[in-house]
Amino acid sequence: MTLAALTNQTIGWTIFAVILAGVVTYVLINILRAGKPELGAEIELAPNRKPYLSDEELEGPKLERAQAIALITLFVIAIGLPLYWILEPGRQAGATTDFRKTFEERGAAMFAPVGTSLDALGCEGCHGPKGSGGTTTYNLVQPDGSVKVVNWRVPALDTVLLRYTREEVTYIITYGRPFSPMPAWGVAGGGALNDQQVQNLVDYIESIQISPEEAQQRARDELAKMMQEKNPDGTPRWSSEGEALFNMGFSDGFEGGAYACARCHTQGWSYATDYNQVKAISGCGALGPSLCGGSVDRQFPPASGPGVCAVSAASDPGFNFGQLAPSTTTTSTSSSSPPESSSSSGPPCTDPLQEMIDFVSNGSENGKKYGVHGQGSGKMPGFGTSPQQPASYISPDGTVVNLFYINGGKARDAGPGMLPPDLLDKLIAYERSLP
Repeated sequence: MTLAALTNQTIGWTIFAVILAGVVTYVLINILRAGKPELGAEIELAPNRKPYLSDEELEGPKLERAQAIALITLFVIAIGLPLYWILEPGRQAGATTDFRKTFEERGAAMFAPVGTSLDALGCEGCHGPKGSGGTTTYNLVQPDGSVKVVNWRVPALDTVLLRYTREEVTYIITYGRPFSPMPAWGVAGGGALNDQQVQNLVDYIESIQISPEEAQQRARDELAKMMQEKNPDGTPRWSSEGEALFNMGFSDGFEGGAYACARCHTQGWSYATDYNQVKAISGCGALGPSLCGGSVDRQFPPASGPGVCAVSAASDPGFNFGQLAPSTTTTSTSSSSPPESSSSSGPPCTDPLQEMIDFVSNGSENGKKYGVHGQGSGKMPGFGTSPQQPASYISPDGTVVNLFYINGGKARDAGPGMLPPDLLDKLIAYERSLP
């Protein structure tokens, strides 16, 4: 695309140079003629009185030269102009590529550590190189008004668009997280960045995203590592894979806790130094609602009736329910099935907790109902499905952000998320087991 744009520019500049040379030559010839000293009679000097070419020469070589020049000019116009317009889409595509490259470079300059350039905001200082996650010190105000210095786990950003839309990320950057080290950066939130700067920052973040396949493999590798962790007395640190997933990154800072539900659902998780400090209140609420005290079961009670499996995650955490048919179909894709549907002649059944599976997988939508009495805010991300990314969205100050330079200006469909279905099964089973 860039080559096409350069070729197009070369053709345009060549035509311009030829025309300019012709104009300059014409002007110079006339200036030289006008400055010729008057020597002799008027009949010898006046252009309209001097003898000119004979009719034979005018209608012969002179005419043929003029016709040849006219024909060459016609060829240049006939070939050059269509060629220019043939290459125009390539030029536009190249310009689009240049737009995206420029925006990403601006975002990278802002993301860089403080002192790198005048534009550097220091995002990397907290979120790690290329948004891989990190830690930062934070002055935490205690309920009694005292201040405690803590090391805050800062989430990775290289998977953030696997669970949030660009609009949601723009909102977070604009308004920050008031209870955390994340300040408000956008003008609408009291920060210093205008909409264009926030957009460019999101452009850079999009450029460092890893693939869903890589994200899921990282989760599997980290889970295997966590299940080898031991307490001082030699007992396993994590009672189940679901508990490990819920707290992924607590021990070693993996991805800054970006995979961990506990980041939002457990008070103090982001800065706790010992899991025993928060274990008793695991999942009992912080930014996200409490999952304790039976609230999950009340919000997402198991369905019942014809075609619904009798087995639930709460009663059988080992059952791989997430690989059953989604709620829109009754066709099972799982190799395992509940006892009552194990017969090949029996009809397949759908999971009784499919609504919760869908919610954790897809996240909440602003204003939309979920569960029995829930209304989404859009702040709950989806961990099993990456969201659809629209071609445009409304920024916090009401400006329309048109992403003409991404995917040809077209919306991008939803796809796989950062956790595979079998790990979501284990995660949901743990959430439903919380006391």
